[in-house]
Amino acid sequence: GLEDVKDPSETFLTGRISKAVGSVVVSTLEGTRPLLVEIQALTVPTVLSMPRRMATGVDHSRLVLVCSVLTRRLGLRLSNQDVLVNVVGGLKVSEPAGDLAIALAIVSSYRDVPVNSDTVLIGEVGLTGELRVVSQLDRRLNEVSRLGLKRCIVPSGSVSNSGSVAGLEIVEMGTLDQAVNFLVGA
Repeated sequence: GLEDVKDPSETFLTGRISKAVGSVVVSTLEGTRPLLVEIQALTVPTVLSMPRRMATGVDHSRLVLVCSVLTRRLGLRLSNQDVLVNVVGGLKVSEPAGDLAIALAIVSSYRDVPVNSDTVLIGEVGLTGELRVVSQLDRRLNEVSRLGLKRCIVPSGSVSNSGSVAGLEIVEMGTLDQAVNFLVGA
């Protein structure tokens, strides 16, 4: 039969390895319910003339968009890399709020540097590399705080709309470049 899942966010993060390269957490919405899920990315040198972009649990078009922005705005040489992205647990992240997490998972894998496991990433990435505000940030931040994670990276201008959350360091970033430099270094 069916069994009740008491805490879906905790279930999706169970088994997550601390300091894993290419792994980040995003706060996404399933309807109006916030869920924290892990996004993993792997970049590997390709042997093909056209590198592959493979997405499981995220929209393939969003993956291509994020890879293009990383290449053009941050100078990452992804033209010779296969990029694979996966949402752990089989959930589908279909909203743009997962763009920042996808981008940082890719950069983390490419540079072989982990993102702090207590950090959650929320934000849409625009074509110019800017981070865009997402809806219902207050719900997302409360879920992050409830699960005991310590830091959340959000687009500039988001906090004035949602206020602060006790026990949570909220860091506003204006561009993808700023977020990458802050989280994985130059």
